[in-house]
Amino acid sequence: MLLTLDEIFNEFADLDRQDQPLYLLELGDELPELPDSARTAENRVHGCQSQVWLTTDIQGAGESAIFTIAADSDSNIVRGLIAILAAAYNGKTAREILEYDIDAVFHRLNLQQHITPQRRNGLRGMVDRVLTLARMHLVACNGVDSQDSGRDTDRNRVGSHVTRPGAAKIEQARAEDPFPLNPDAIRQQFPVLCRVLPSGSRPIFLDSGASAQKPQCVIDKEREVEEQYYANAHRGTYQFGLRIDEGFEGARSKIAGFLNAPSADTIIFTPGTTIGLNMIAAGWGRRHLQPGDEILTTVMEHHANFVPWQQLARQCGATLKLIPLTPDGRLDMEQLDFVLTRRTRLLAVTGMSNMLGTINPIRELVRRARGVGACVVVDGAQSVPHLPTDVLADDMDFLVFSGHKLYGPTGIGVLYGKPERLEEMDPVIFGGHMISEVHIENSSWSAAPAKFEAGTMPIVQAIGLGTAIDWVQQTGLSRIHKHEQDLTTLAMERLKTVPGITIYGPGVADRGGIISFRIDGIHPEDLAAILDQKDVFARHGHHCTMPLHDWLGVSATTRISFAAYNTADDVRALMDAIQFAFERLAKR
Repeated sequence: MLLTLDEIFNEFADLDRQDQPLYLLELGDELPELPDSARTAENRVHGCQSQVWLTTDIQGAGESAIFTIAADSDSNIVRGLIAILAAAYNGKTAREILEYDIDAVFHRLNLQQHITPQRRNGLRGMVDRVLTLARMHLVACNGVDSQDSGRDTDRNRVGSHVTRPGAAKIEQARAEDPFPLNPDAIRQQFPVLCRVLPSGSRPIFLDSGASAQKPQCVIDKEREVEEQYYANAHRGTYQFGLRIDEGFEGARSKIAGFLNAPSADTIIFTPGTTIGLNMIAAGWGRRHLQPGDEILTTVMEHHANFVPWQQLARQCGATLKLIPLTPDGRLDMEQLDFVLTRRTRLLAVTGMSNMLGTINPIRELVRRARGVGACVVVDGAQSVPHLPTDVLADDMDFLVFSGHKLYGPTGIGVLYGKPERLEEMDPVIFGGHMISEVHIENSSWSAAPAKFEAGTMPIVQAIGLGTAIDWVQQTGLSRIHKHEQDLTTLAMERLKTVPGITIYGPGVADRGGIISFRIDGIHPEDLAAILDQKDVFARHGHHCTMPLHDWLGVSATTRISFAAYNTADDVRALMDAIQFAFERLAKR
């Protein structure tokens, strides 16, 4: 006699992690075997490392019919998982099955690692099979669209458990925090900013737009993983492997919550923003764009969000078009209807310009793009680390960003995609656990996110990014943004007093914590070198925005960018260093 789900819960309550596999083996021993006649190719659940067969028995008629599943595997641990699945689903109707939160069951049992898309143990495939059969039964009963049945909840997204704050909570977080940020206390959490340089001064770091510094907690987390329990993710069920899986998938869930994504399965790990954008261009764009289609972007884009679309247009015979800018570097929304047409297939735009600092009206752009049926790709490399992001409220199709600009490690990025867009998108890198089945003639892919995560992922970096997001949320993203805006206001006021200076981009109300400028008679490269002598670290050059610099009529600019750890003293140090530059260059 199989145990009930409550009995299994009670048994697991007294088990530690090391004892759980032994108990699963015991459950597997008690599971009735399927007869050989049921071990057919038709009943085989594909895409598993173990062999799994599943059948269903439906008693009764109509929507009140009761489902009973029977399954078997050549792995006894998988047989134990089958016993849990049967205890959860048996005796339910099709509609009850579709509405049942099976994900929560495995989280309560602390067995969530068995239901990730990457863990090819058969459980995910079994659940998907049961859900499909339940939808088919409802269709047969009353003609409900099988694609719509059960779609309205996250409960039938196996392995997608994520705690989301919800749009209302994110909107509330955007309100001004009554407790301002203490940047001096924040700085103490960043070891590199506390060190003393050879000059005897501390560094004035004004280049977070390129890459932010890392707090001690992120550094410690990476070291902890490497020193205490490193293993490859989704490969081993031994102690290290399970702990790595928890950290890796836990980071995915944190990111989903941070973005208010509908499911952790919509979060794809990548090496960074550039790779993510190229994956979308190659995997979605090549599949869906045709000659005569139009791609709409802007001249303010980073090369990573410009060149892939330029090349895609050439490959597909599409036309690349630009949204005009206003003289102060904002999108000219009054001209949008002239360039956004029924032929626009894709709109690619930055959330915040990495050179002008312009914050673009993403929600309005998406709304207008929906009117012509265009897909919207948002480059969030600059916006996500500084502005609250809600992918549901903004309704964007794709969003990409990098961990290293969000106080996290290098080598890790995120690609968010709506579930239907990820379904439409082809993988561009093959091998490893992105595979469902491989035959001599052909192969099939796992479901997202595994579909797009071929090979060994940057595991330690992903876990470190999860810790960075914890740090940002504990510090308060709205507080960070308010602090950066205050510094930007101060810096703009002080910089405007510099003789011969041109500051590019809009006013503070329309920009984030980035300021690019040029001083008559001082080349940006020369200025950066002199600032460095005063331990002020700023960027110079075209900032990977050559088309924008061409539009501005300059070859290069000096850029400063703020983060949570910058202070008003940093602005004063910048101004002193600029004065020093005037004095040095005047002697030449």
